[in-house]
Amino acid sequence: MMRLTRKAVLLAAFYLLASAATAYAECAWVLWVTGTPTDGTQSEYSSPWNSYKSIEECKSDLLSAPMKKLIAESKRVRLFPVCVPDTVDPRGPKAK
Repeated sequence: MMRLTRKAVLLAAFYLLASAATAYAECAWVLWVTGTPTDGTQSEYSSPWNSYKSIEECKSDLLSAPMKKLIAESKRVRLFPVCVPDTVDPRGPKAK
């Protein structure tokens, strides 16, 4: 449980740093959804959900009723949606 809490805190910190550092940059934004299985049987995964022209559009979709419903109905996986610039990949660097 502590591990999931730590991941959630790190994801939230990453979101704040990424959005603060590039909030006024002229770039596209992507809504990513990170899923963490509640039973601990698999590792977490991240997937792009949609892309937007501005951070405002992305945050609007992030707080939309369909996204809230998706998160509420997710029983086996905890979902963490986050808006990041299109130049950032929350999955981290690719291995060689």
